[in-house]
Amino acid sequence: MRKALLLAYDGSDYFGFVRQPGKTTVEGELLKALKGCGVCGELTRAWYRVAARTDRGVSALGQVVALRTLKEPDLEEINSNMPDDIVVLDSVGVKDEFDPRTETVTKHYRYVCEKPRDFDVENAKGVARLLEGAHNFKFFCKREAGRPLAADLAYAAVQDGDYLKFDFIAQVFLRQQIRRMAAAILAVGSGEKDLKEIKSAIECEAKDSFRPAPPEGLFLMRTKYKRMNFSPADSAAKKFAEHLRRKSDVRSREMFELLQKPA
Repeated sequence: MRKALLLAYDGSDYFGFVRQPGKTTVEGELLKALKGCGVCGELTRAWYRVAARTDRGVSALGQVVALRTLKEPDLEEINSNMPDDIVVLDSVGVKDEFDPRTETVTKHYRYVCEKPRDFDVENAKGVARLLEGAHNFKFFCKREAGRPLAADLAYAAVQDGDYLKFDFIAQVFLRQQIRRMAAAILAVGSGEKDLKEIKSAIECEAKDSFRPAPPEGLFLMRTKYKRMNFSPADSAAKKFAEHLRRKSDVRSREMFELLQKPA
């Protein structure tokens, strides 16, 4: 049988999601627990796939992995074999050829941070409007040889409140694109850049790329698929919420609040 697992994790203490030799990663802890519980064996035979390769320090409420399992996953057993900052929230059956990366409809990321003094929210919203749509994002991503620089950003928005929230939705994101777009919004809102400079960057007429904003504000909020809905288990959500409750940073507060809302 093939299963899609919905994961939540706090990436603060990990070297990213993906396995790295000699490094503690979210994926490494997950696979150790899955193998230890007898859910999977050899990964090549399990055709293990992941929706998003989040960077060091980035968190998630909506990461998805898929694999062929040797038995029905027991969420309580799996979660009891992982640290409190990683949980499997749900498990659903999928077709044997399901790939959580290529079959993504959209990924929704949120970036949160304290509001800088004298921050101009309306100018920040103007940046979000400029970023929406299909563009060459060469000045808003980490360039990699042979990889595309064009992308289609379906939605970008700025929310003002006790702290700032930046939302980004697309089917595919370029490497570091979200954090660099967040940095651009912060730069304009803080008065360090203006909207003309953002427009020049989108039109590939800028001189320098935006540097990425710190990863501590970013998390993968949701990964959406056709005809698939996850329902987080109460016990798993409660375990992760308790971990977040013990922290005082803005991202943990935001993720905790989202966990309290109905799915």
